[in-house]
Order: sequence, then structure tokens, then C-alpha cells
Amino acid sequence: MKKKQFIVTAFSLILIGLFLPISSARALITEDPFGGIVSTSIRCTCSAGNRWIWFTPLYLGGPVVIAGPLIYSSFSTTLYADLNIAVSGKWHIGDYRPGRACWIRVRWFCLPLPSLGLMTKVGTN
Repeated sequence: MKKKQFIVTAFSLILIGLFLPISSARALITEDPFGGIVSTSIRCTCSAGNRWIWFTPLYLGGPVVIAGPLIYSSFSTTLYADLNIAVSGKWHIGDYRPGRACWIRVRWFCLPLPSLGLMTKVGTN
């Protein structure tokens, strides 16, 4: 009985060793398009170099028009065109990655200000 368990365990480990490198589990990083007019902008006080920008209207590449915020990071966002980032009334167009928050200071604490995502590329008028 022990010999049978050993053979099954060894065979299972060999199969895992063979197929594990082939099936690499990586996170799929997608970028979605956006475009809109800046309504307001807030500096993220707990995350240096970031700005929380509210767009009204905000076009996310489909027929539905919404209003919502995106995060601009001076470290990870590529800036194109006229460099008028976060200026009210200016059009912005580019790509973003969903899921990021801006951290702002409230007294002694840092709290998250939710957003739709982080801009990866943006151009302004």
C-alpha cells in the first residue's frame, strides 16, 4: 500500500513539474481608452506626485457617458501634447488602468479617495 502511495505521489509531482512552467499565471494588464473635460483637480497629499482629476463628461470608449475621477501620476503617466494636465476646461484623452485610489490627508490620517483608475498615457489640448 505504501509503495502505491509513493508511486502516485511521485507521478503527481513529476506532472506538476512538467506542466507548471508551461502554464504561467500572470496578471493581464489591460489599458482602456478614456476622454473628457476636466472639471476639478485635487492633489493627493499622502501619495506624492499624484493628482485626482474629476472629468465631466467622461467617455470610456463606449456609448455611455459618465462623470468620474482618474488619477494622474507624474511618475508613471506619459504626458503628451500641450502638457496642460489637470487644468479645468481642458480636454484630456488617453489610456488608463482600472483600480487605483488617491490618498489624502485628513488631520493625522491618510484616507483613500476612490477613482476609476490610473492614467497611463494622456494628451491635452
